[in-house]
Amino acid sequence: MTIELKKIAGMGAVIAALAAGPAMAQVFDDWDTNADRAWDQNEFNQGWGSSFGEEGSAFSRWDEDQDGALTEDEYNAGVFNTYDRDGSGMIEEPEFGDVGDDMGDGGFWDV
Repeated sequence: MTIELKKIAGMGAVIAALAAGPAMAQVFDDWDTNADRAWDQNEFNQGWGSSFGEEGSAFSRWDEDQDGALTEDEYNAGVFNTYDRDGSGMIEEPEFGDVGDDMGDGGFWDV
């Protein structure tokens, strides 16, 4: 699987996680190994188990204040904005369809 496909699969999982709310909070805490309420680049990469967060990709784009730490709010906003391509503040068709396409049958969480 290429890095691009990993990104797509991961984003689908994250959209599903945003709907789950508390479940995503638990994942956030699990990946936050130093308990500073933010992920650094290493925590992000370890959590994804891939290079999804490499320079110029999701981690650096979603780190809005560019402080090298990705807060849960920045992460959630980054994922949401990835799918809200028209910037309407809502994920509508066909954007919502893209979420479903990225999740695939069974979704990322079945890995």
